[in-house]
Amino acid sequence: MSGPEPPADLVAGLTGDALRARRALVARLLRDGHDVEEIRAAARAGRLPLLSVQAVLRGTPDRSTLDLVAATGVDPELFERVLQASEVPIPEEHELVWEARDEALPALVAAMTDAGMDADAIVELCRALGEHAGRLGSAAIIGMGSALTRTGDTEAALAARLAAAAEPVNAYMAESVGLLVRAHALAQLDVVELHDDAIAGGRVAGATAVSIGFADVVGYTRMGERLGAGVLGDVAGRLGELAREACGDGVRVVKTIGDAVMLEGPRPLPVLHSMLALQERVAAEEDFPRLRAGVATGDAVPRAGDWFGPAVNRAARVCATARPESVLADDATRTRVGDQAGIAWTGIGRVRLKGLGRVPLHRARIDEDARWRSGVHPALPA
Repeated sequence: MSGPEPPADLVAGLTGDALRARRALVARLLRDGHDVEEIRAAARAGRLPLLSVQAVLRGTPDRSTLDLVAATGVDPELFERVLQASEVPIPEEHELVWEARDEALPALVAAMTDAGMDADAIVELCRALGEHAGRLGSAAIIGMGSALTRTGDTEAALAARLAAAAEPVNAYMAESVGLLVRAHALAQLDVVELHDDAIAGGRVAGATAVSIGFADVVGYTRMGERLGAGVLGDVAGRLGELAREACGDGVRVVKTIGDAVMLEGPRPLPVLHSMLALQERVAAEEDFPRLRAGVATGDAVPRAGDWFGPAVNRAARVCATARPESVLADDATRTRVGDQAGIAWTGIGRVRLKGLGRVPLHRARIDEDARWRSGVHPALPA
């Protein structure tokens, strides 16, 4: 392949296919505008095949932060707070690090300001965007790396393959995330209840009565020590999939946390149904570890797509005391559900929960005699 000859130190010690691949890759990177010191640093860090991916995602920056501020009218101090909250590196104000498409974030901040949102609320929203974007970015890179490596690969072949895969990520990821955000926002609107007293009292964004469910894998830590991190990752991923399949009637997966999954819904019965459905789906999986689960009902505060408050803490504690393959519920959940069709209850008495003292708990089971009656969660398998 014609092109600039790589510096000798970048190919030192290499022979055969490895030497030819390194020469081809370094020559390509030099032609694409990467400087020698950048290439050396990437080679020392073991990231040489990733430079082409960085180039695709970085694009051709031709705007500074001052340019974005001028184009969108965003308050510069607020925009800096947003970048900090989003964990985006803050460049020098005249440094050319942005493209035209990057005007979307300051334009969003400016529009929300004009709509009357206060600065703290905007920063909190952007913090959530940053947190989720961080996970998406990591998932995209790790996913590409896992899916595109081949036995016997050379640096040049892997770099070319990764760069080609980065092109659609660069072109479509942002709009795809926008589609998903809109879909989830619309789903959330279906379950939010705004009563006159809450609106008049300015409590629309305050504590809300919800039901929270937690389920976690029994023996997850010991399993990891025995089988390795790869198996743990597979189990955690499959748990999230099964939880989403089990949810219905306004219940959603809030988050997965390694060996655990958290569900939320505005009413306790659908959350219980979803947890019972999850247990049945897990039981039907071949070689899947057992779960324990807990549900609690009470006040919690929504923040950045997550929930915080007494109901969340209580649900986690109830889950921690549950036996494998069981679903326990607190007294508030049992009282609100009552004797509705589809649930069979067994009181287990008062149980000591960490930080909460002794509280009455109830075991929930699927009422087999009522499985097909009205009100039974549609996700429960036959």
